[in-house]
Formats: sequence, structure tokens, C-alpha cells
Amino acid sequence: MRTLFRFVAIGLGVLVVLAGAFGAWAFSTATARYEKKWEAHTAEFPIPFPLSPEARMGLSDAAADSLAFAQAIRRGDHLIHTRLGCTNCHGADFGGTVVIDAAMVGHYVAPNLTQGQGSVTRGFTAHDWDMAVRHAIRHNGRTSSMPSDEFINLSDHELSDVAAYVRSRPSVERDLGPVKFGPVFAVLVATQPKLLAAYQVDHHKAHAVEPPAGSDPVERGRHVAQVCQGCHGPNLSGGKLEGDPNMPIVANLTPHASGLKDWTEADFLKALHEGKRPDGSAIKEAMPWKAYGQMGDDDLKAVWAYLQTLPATEKGKGH
Repeated sequence: MRTLFRFVAIGLGVLVVLAGAFGAWAFSTATARYEKKWEAHTAEFPIPFPLSPEARMGLSDAAADSLAFAQAIRRGDHLIHTRLGCTNCHGADFGGTVVIDAAMVGHYVAPNLTQGQGSVTRGFTAHDWDMAVRHAIRHNGRTSSMPSDEFINLSDHELSDVAAYVRSRPSVERDLGPVKFGPVFAVLVATQPKLLAAYQVDHHKAHAVEPPAGSDPVERGRHVAQVCQGCHGPNLSGGKLEGDPNMPIVANLTPHASGLKDWTEADFLKALHEGKRPDGSAIKEAMPWKAYGQMGDDDLKAVWAYLQTLPATEKGKGH
């Protein structure tokens, strides 16, 4: 019996040593992934975009610039609150929030975007906005937690409007400090680096200056629907997504029997306007249908047109 206990004790000791070694490797590797310095292209665009020559006619330079800024703020407001969901992480005042604060997971923050104390955007150029939003690269050139895979295809004009709107917000004094790893977060980042968008996106791919024109609804819908990939997966087939054990099983948006095969365009519009499926059941509020429903029917119909072109994929397959 004593021999058995001795072997059990030795076995437990070995497991503790191995667990400690794995934990040390995970923390070291996760830290290295965040400290990786990236090479990326240089983006240049005006903030805000100027008025067209036709729109400037009869206006002084000061009046034209003021009108351009006001229009950019209005467009940026619409983008942020109906499509991009920036306030979900950065807060309604854009002063930043603590997204996760749990010993086992870690301290994960979405930083202050205003010009107050703790700001990460103070002095940002167009290039800095491009790196932060479309490439998940911090001002120091290193990895951030920004889900840029959802925003990589934003056009220069759209990103300029977003930057103009954020710049117009009142300053908030809030310094939330850096991201800190807990064991779960460290293991996820160490073993699945593509959970960080900087390890997914093409850092040298050129960006469109303008979004797709409304004359091609499928291309317009493809452009708008990029933000859906964060929850519904890269092929929009939904299911249980990796990386977040608390993430609910999400809907399949492809025209498969387990998805939207039997839906009509009217069903889709109703779901995003009223939060109800064709059978009358309620859509969970984790799906931001209230925000998306305010996009405008032209954009929603374009998204529907695009979804109809997707391969019919079984729910959760092909991620």
C-alpha cells in the first residue's frame, strides 16, 4: 500500500511540474504574441473627406470644411451605432471599459478612444487609425486585441468618418491600464494565435477608398456583412465558435436547411426590425438586431442578397 501511495505521490508531483511548465510556456508565448512588432503598409486619407467641388460651390473654405466635418460626424455616427458596434466594447462615451476582469481569464480592456487621460488615440494620424482598426496593431507597432478581421474591408472614407465622429466626442478621463493574462487567456492566445486578428489579416492588402456602390446589392451586402463574421464565423454558418466557452450557439446565415433556407427577404427584414423569427420566437438580445435594424432597408436587402449567394453549409461546418 505504501508503495502505491508513493507512486501516486510521484505521479501527482510529475503532473504538477508538467502543469507548471505548460503554464510558464503559455504565459511566455502569449506575451510574445502580444509583443510581436508588425510591418504593414502606410495608409493616407483625409479626416474628414472634403466636399466634392460641386458641393463646395458658393461656400467659403471655412464653411465647406465645417460642413464636411458635420457630414462626416453624421455618417460616422450611423456606421458606429448601426453596424460596427464600437460602443459594445469601448462604452457609450468611448472612454473605454473593462471587458473581462476574472482571475482565471485575465484583465481585458477596451481602451479610451477620447482625448482625455488614458487616451490611446491622442495625436492619431490616418495611418494610426488604419493600423488600429483594420490591422489590430497598436500605436507602438505591436499586437492589439482589436477584432480587425471584422473591419479589414472598411473603406478609407468609412474609416475617416468613424475617426471624425470619435474625435468629436467629449474627452473622458479614464485610464484602464494594459491587458493582463490569466491562465485561460494565456493558453488560448498561446495555442490559437489566430484568435488575435493581427495574425489573420493581410497587412499589405490595399484598401478601397470608397465602399461598394449601391447599384450592386450583392457586393454592397458582402461589404456590410463582414461584421457578422465575428459571431457567425468566417463562412457565416454559425454554430459553436471556438475561443470563447461562454459564446452561445449562433445562427447559420447560409441558405442551408439548418440556416435560412426557408426564409424570405421579408422574414429577414422582420427579424432585424422586430427581433422575431418567422415562427414568432424571439431572437436573443446577444444578437444586436436593434442596432442592425436601423441600417436602412437598402443595406439590409443588400445583405440578404449576399447571403443568398453563399454556399449552403451545415450549421457550424467549415470554420
